[in-house]
Amino acid sequence: MKILICESEEVLLAAIEFRLRKQGFDVAFCKKKASVEEHVIKEDPDLVLIDLDMGKQSGLEIVRLVKQLQGDKAKTLLLADPDEEEQIVEGFSIGINDFLSKPFKPAELILRVRRILGK
Repeated sequence: MKILICESEEVLLAAIEFRLRKQGFDVAFCKKKASVEEHVIKEDPDLVLIDLDMGKQSGLEIVRLVKQLQGDKAKTLLLADPDEEEQIVEGFSIGINDFLSKPFKPAELILRVRRILGK
């Protein structure tokens, strides 16, 4: 199964990528919203992991883009700080499958990914 990680923070991106690869997932990543469309079209991921805070870009914009490109097939997991409650609620209203509060434990990340993918 292929997972696309949308994360602008290098250290967190590397940690997530390592954990997912260790579990046998095929992983691609992008650090900017501008490259998300290309990656979604090229990689056709089974799950897109999106950080709510992509620097100057909103993770919710990325969720909308993924939903637009993949339609009902799109599966998304939003990474967010717990104090971003309004954005998390908005994320659910536009169709995210789940969210994970930062900081998170690697085991929780894997559990949520597996639950969304039905693995």
